[in-house]
Amino acid sequence: MDLGFLLSKIGVSQALTQDISLLLVIALLSFVFGMFIGRYKLITILINIYVAFAVTMVVPERFFTDYVYKLIFFLAGVIILTLISKRLFEIYISGSGSGFLWRVFVMSFLEIVFLISIIVSIVPKKMVLTYISPTAFQYLASDNARLAWMIIPLAFMFFIHKRLNR
Repeated sequence: MDLGFLLSKIGVSQALTQDISLLLVIALLSFVFGMFIGRYKLITILINIYVAFAVTMVVPERFFTDYVYKLIFFLAGVIILTLISKRLFEIYISGSGSGFLWRVFVMSFLEIVFLISIIVSIVPKKMVLTYISPTAFQYLASDNARLAWMIIPLAFMFFIHKRLNR
């Protein structure tokens, strides 16, 4: 079933169809990621994303002959840090019940969007725009958006930690 075809039949533009599809994919990935990783690894993986991103950004450009190598270096960094950081960071989202599930989903959603934002900013804009709309590109990869997607997960962690400790 082609979602773009269905939405175009009711008069929805191609760009909006791409945005809706991207949002649905992110929501599905967030749910699967949150349930697969669980509360014990979500914050650890977020820290690993920050570290891998920081290391990737300080490696001189001459080591990356193509964006693919930069992307592979970043993703390999996240994976390697996640595999070796079992004892480095023992931080997790505490709690149980219905409030617990929304915290896990929101945290995994923010991590997925942050990860997609980093990937979209590494891959050439022309190539990315074949998969997502210019509006979604602005929300993910503009300078302000990248800064926001770096800060929002930290702010959310601060918010839920403060709320839980009341």
